[in-house]
Amino acid sequence: MKGSGPILAMDASSVRPTVALLGPADEAWGHWVQKAGLRGTRELAVRASELLQARELAVGDLGGVAVGIGPGSYTGLRAAIAFAVGLTRPSKLPLAGVASVEAAAWGILRTDPAVEAVTVVLDARRDECYRADYRRKGAWFEETGAPRLVPSSEVDALGDSTASQIIVREPDPDGYDVGALGRRRLMAGGDAPAAVLPLYLKRSHAEIALEERTRRR
Repeated sequence: MKGSGPILAMDASSVRPTVALLGPADEAWGHWVQKAGLRGTRELAVRASELLQARELAVGDLGGVAVGIGPGSYTGLRAAIAFAVGLTRPSKLPLAGVASVEAAAWGILRTDPAVEAVTVVLDARRDECYRADYRRKGAWFEETGAPRLVPSSEVDALGDSTASQIIVREPDPDGYDVGALGRRRLMAGGDAPAAVLPLYLKRSHAEIALEERTRRR
């Protein structure tokens, strides 16, 4: 059955890429988060291999792979998704793409029962932010506002978090939460590799800057 067995999960939407290995019942079998201050995704494949070796697993022993799709770092998302697709295609493992902001929200709801709602925001530069909203629903949660691009002024007006309403800014999604959400998608059939794409809500800074330079010529 798709999604049964161990799950390898990864996310590189933030400046601290992460990889996690979850057991068949979502047990924490291994975890890596890049050290603060380091950049890039060079260690992603190496750390994933180490987690599998520590459990004496091959890629083919997995029940599937889950990967964060953003929004977030343009380069990091492309690298993580390419790695995840590269793992699953030869072995025909099921694949699941998970919104990184959703994983960040679930991490808070999962660990703090007093929290009823979470708003996740990330700086999108040029006075814009990415925003997504979620709320607890029984033992799980639901999306109340899909990931979207908003003016920074809208985020500034949110104010501060309360005990039940959390505003999390610039989160580092946990690989375990990506894996837990990914398993649900995998159990429902997973995603076609070609459909797992970065959740880009705006063009990159480089593309915008190039267009502006072209206009000034």
